[in-house]
Amino acid sequence: MHRNVAGYGPPLNDAVLGRITLAFMAVAMLPGCGGTPHPTSPAFPQVPGLAQRQVEFQQTFYPFYVFVPSTYNSLHRLPAVLLIHGGGGKGPDMIQFWKNFAEQMGIILVGPTLPLGGTFETAVAPQLYPIIMNAVGSEWNIDVKRIYLFGVSAGGYTVFDACMFDSQYFAAGGVFAAVITPNYDWILQRATRKIPIAIYIGDRDQYFSIAQAQATNDLLAANGFPAQLTIFPNLDHNYGAVASTVNTDVWNFFSQAPLP
Repeated sequence: MHRNVAGYGPPLNDAVLGRITLAFMAVAMLPGCGGTPHPTSPAFPQVPGLAQRQVEFQQTFYPFYVFVPSTYNSLHRLPAVLLIHGGGGKGPDMIQFWKNFAEQMGIILVGPTLPLGGTFETAVAPQLYPIIMNAVGSEWNIDVKRIYLFGVSAGGYTVFDACMFDSQYFAAGGVFAAVITPNYDWILQRATRKIPIAIYIGDRDQYFSIAQAQATNDLLAANGFPAQLTIFPNLDHNYGAVASTVNTDVWNFFSQAPLP
């Protein structure tokens, strides 16, 4: 649940990003090409009711799952939410928390399964998340002004990072049980737009205090970011216990904050 300070590295340059390959199905090695063998895509589990896709980045395959509401019509753009699980979680688990609400509201959900921690947070996540959403947008009609981020616990760390590094890509972000610790205040300087961010936390959280959450909210507000803090009484680190309430509230927050 805690950040690895040494895990933060510099952003990747365009040359590295240019080597990213989208992989929808298994990718076989190409014999006789004279170049470096291409890694073979592993098989990721299928989940009923969800489309399973994957992208390759830095020679690693990242699976993600997509929920598309039954009312989807390719002629009409829908908003999308990229859902980031907590430590040890999986993408389909996050989608399950949102699925019924998304069906009702007409939202495309995207839930990757990720190796959180270490160098992932700033060296991978801010570059990977737009790549995943671009892959989704190549298959489904997404409103590019209404692509949002929501993450829980360790996943929330990466939401803060991606919101700052990708403030012109994502319209707004939300986190449950995650904060910006003082030694990572510098990420705010990477934002080129004051992206709105909503924060949710229980007053009995085992990992973060109300003071930390308030400090994060105050930091964002002091730097011109529209910020909202919601504190749940008698709640610990259990997102599932309030998922329905949080999802409805953060969606209302998102709906007021499309990209300009």
